[in-house]
Amino acid sequence: MGTFRRKSAEQEIKGAGQKMKGAAQEVIGRATGNERMRAKGELNQLGGTLRSRAGEAGRKVSGAVEREAKKSRRGY
Repeated sequence: MGTFRRKSAEQEIKGAGQKMKGAAQEVIGRATGNERMRAKGELNQLGGTLRSRAGEAGRKVSGAVEREAKKSRRGY
C-alpha cells in the first residue's frame, strides 16, 4: 500500500473518530443545556465527515492510479 493511500486511510479513521467525539459533545451539550458545547459537537461532526470523505476520495484516487499503472506495465 502506497504512502498516499495509507495517509488517506488514516484520515478516514481520524474523521470517524472526530464524528464520534462531536456526537458525544452534542448529546452532552443538549443534556446540560450548554449551547456552546452542543454547537461545538455539531461542528466536530461536520469536520469529521469532511475529513472522512476527503480520505475516502484520496484512497479511491490512489487505487485508480495504481490500477492504471499496472495496466501500463502490462502493455494494454
